[in-house]
Amino acid sequence: MYNENIFNTACIDGMLASTSAKWHRYPPDVIGMWLADPDFPHAPFIKKALHDAVDAGDLYYAADMTTKEAMAAKINRRNNLKVTPDDLYITPGVIPGMWLGIQISKAAQGDEIIINDPMYQHFYYQVRAANLKPAYWKLREEEGYRFDDEELKKLVTPKTRLIFICNPHNPVGRVMTKEELRGVADIAVDNKIPVMVDELWEDIVYDGRKHITLASLSPEIADLTITTWGISKTWGIPGLQCAYTAATNRKTMEEIMKCAGEVYHGATTLGRAAARVVLDERNEYWIRGIMKHLHRVRGVATRRLTEMGCTVPELQGTYLMFPRFNLKLTHEELFNFVLEKAKVALQSGTDFGPSGAMHLRMTIATSEAILNEALDRIETALKTIN
Repeated sequence: MYNENIFNTACIDGMLASTSAKWHRYPPDVIGMWLADPDFPHAPFIKKALHDAVDAGDLYYAADMTTKEAMAAKINRRNNLKVTPDDLYITPGVIPGMWLGIQISKAAQGDEIIINDPMYQHFYYQVRAANLKPAYWKLREEEGYRFDDEELKKLVTPKTRLIFICNPHNPVGRVMTKEELRGVADIAVDNKIPVMVDELWEDIVYDGRKHITLASLSPEIADLTITTWGISKTWGIPGLQCAYTAATNRKTMEEIMKCAGEVYHGATTLGRAAARVVLDERNEYWIRGIMKHLHRVRGVATRRLTEMGCTVPELQGTYLMFPRFNLKLTHEELFNFVLEKAKVALQSGTDFGPSGAMHLRMTIATSEAILNEALDRIETALKTIN
């Protein structure tokens, strides 16, 4: 068995010696907390699977069946969604799933895609790249970032072609309730609107909450939904670029295979090798260790940011905090102040939509030592203007 303290061992010098982009965008005197990558060591069973794959010469174009079987088993077990390997398509990350959602929606120039504000920026990028119109479903901080189905109803027009969902939500950290998901499902089914759901953060939920897969609610919503999952965020292996998309509607999966086959060749063989072991239920103990640590650092970050005068939304899922800094600065001044004065790199809240102004996204998946050093720097810097 492993020592759970392993998730609390990262140090600044060690991270600077790593190849992580989070620690190398800015000068070495800056603490990197902007990118959604953890500073945790990699699980030994992942390393073994990668070594074994290389030793076995698993570096050719590979058949997907064994990996799809592991993915299907996990979806049936944990997502309460009945799928077979034929209902799955392996992609190099979850972002291709967003593009596939637009493709299967048959949206054309002038059509509308419903998208949250704020929301993970790549949803915006995909809408813009397709020359489509975003319809902003606002998530309001003063309402706890709840997903109001009455607001969603108002956005539906004859030009609505797709609803984008991110659950658990990046960057606001909300985990959608069953009632909120049912609201989405009812509207989608009543209006026959496809839904693309990003469930990349499904493992990272707090306080005994249960992540619920939208497509599991009914056969009717499953028929309209494509869902993507990945292995990068929980396990800290984004460089292996492996994700998977499910669609139980046979026609939809045929469309996905047709569209994706023209531009994607799935994930790497090493990504597949890692997927097979991280999706094995025998290795879920690693997730439990991560969550025990994340509960602890979440408490530290929430307390200290609140004491600094920030408004800190409740973090229900993900390891991304989205504090609002209540300062008499412009948003650009705030971002530059924290970067240049505190020497801490966070991500600009406006990357995630207009309502992200005066918010900065912070990755807390690190050691208490690094987290406290970053918070010490921010607190000291804030004292110069408060």
